[in-house]
Amino acid sequence: MLRTLSLAGLLLALCPLVSLAAQDTRFDVTRFGSFGADVAANTAVIQKAVDACAAAGGGTVFVPGGLHVVVGSIVLRSHVDLHLGRGAVLKASPHVADFTATVPYPVTTEPGQVAPPTGVVIFADGADDVAISGAGTIDGNSPAYVVATGKEIDRAADNRPFTVLFRSCTRATLRDFTIHNAAFWTIRILGCDDVRLSGLHIDNSLLMPNNDGIDIDWSSNVRISDCNIVSGDDCISLKTAPQSCGITRPCENVVITGCTLKSRSSGIVVGCDVMGRIRNVVCSDCVIHDSHRGVSVRLSMEGSIEHVLFSNMQIQTRLYDPAWWGRGTPIDIVDAPWNATHRTGVIRDIRFSNLSCRGENGVVVYGSSPGLVEGIAFDHVSITLDKTTAYAGGREDFRPTVGDAMPEMPYSGFLLRNAVGVELRDCSVAWGAHRPAYYRYAIDAEHCPDLKIEGFSGHSADPDRWPAQFIR
Repeated sequence: MLRTLSLAGLLLALCPLVSLAAQDTRFDVTRFGSFGADVAANTAVIQKAVDACAAAGGGTVFVPGGLHVVVGSIVLRSHVDLHLGRGAVLKASPHVADFTATVPYPVTTEPGQVAPPTGVVIFADGADDVAISGAGTIDGNSPAYVVATGKEIDRAADNRPFTVLFRSCTRATLRDFTIHNAAFWTIRILGCDDVRLSGLHIDNSLLMPNNDGIDIDWSSNVRISDCNIVSGDDCISLKTAPQSCGITRPCENVVITGCTLKSRSSGIVVGCDVMGRIRNVVCSDCVIHDSHRGVSVRLSMEGSIEHVLFSNMQIQTRLYDPAWWGRGTPIDIVDAPWNATHRTGVIRDIRFSNLSCRGENGVVVYGSSPGLVEGIAFDHVSITLDKTTAYAGGREDFRPTVGDAMPEMPYSGFLLRNAVGVELRDCSVAWGAHRPAYYRYAIDAEHCPDLKIEGFSGHSADPDRWPAQFIR
């Protein structure tokens, strides 16, 4: 006898299967073992959950709220989302030997120099469709890597782990979680394509050196949005560092928007250690405050930087101790060789539009020799200089470079040296109530062919002594 099955009956029959399938894509780490004081055992439990998730075709590895665990290296796989529940904490081990995942130290500056291995806490290597998400926290445990505390800057151990490193990944997402106390670079995106970083909270020590917030290194098609970053070193850094693990793609097509940044170095730096090409970068609608540098474009190696736009930003800078790179510049562009063995490439087509800046220094555009910086445009950029701290000024900072890296120079609204085709349209310079003797001109330009100035307003720091514009 032929029997018919109603639609309701069919759905009821399938419900257990649907429920089982849903369960199979969520891997709670507490189902894979217990957690305690043994770092290796803790790490193995979480790794077992990650591997099981990957073997099942992907899903979510869930770290429940309330779980606080010390770990070594956790290696993510393709199609795995490591989801940190609210109140969950993964804390980096204080022992370097616990980090079994390593990559070469990222920056070497001498030919033949050997890069030592550097550990990683959360590592994804060659993974597709990989993510870290949730409202939990990754603790980089930086106090464990401080050799000596200082009033202005701590002295850190030589070997410190990256907190998160994604290498050669595609379709990667990092969203909504918190990282604090990174011991070294917080998040490094190396040789990746199609990456989104959004809603991240990075809260690092303002005394810890080299604890960059986000480093985009030899990567393309990256979007950073709505992040709040406090860091001793650069908050967001774009680069093509010397130790690239064989990766040679340009760092390109990067968007940074809606971020709030504070640093004793740069809020946003495009460049510095650049062996390849950086191009097609847009930074917009960000607030940078209480930082040594606001936005910085810097070239010290043989790569190149081109087609970069900064727009609609509020920038406030100040001086810190010179142990930190920077001299209170809201905007600076510097092309100078790292050392005697490096030749530098060219910085070109860098644009600034609708930026409101206030700082202890002004805008600096500097080429160490003619022909290295060209096509720099400022459109509706306002600068107010005011001395607000007790730190000594009157020097610029071109580090890292050979020779006199911090020469004595007056501070002006726009200080331009060895740059071709600089344009200032509808820009302004104002001065606050506190004007030290090294405050000087609204525009100070030397060896800048094809300089164009239209619709400019502003005077010198002392109109009775100095002209508004000093161009030669």
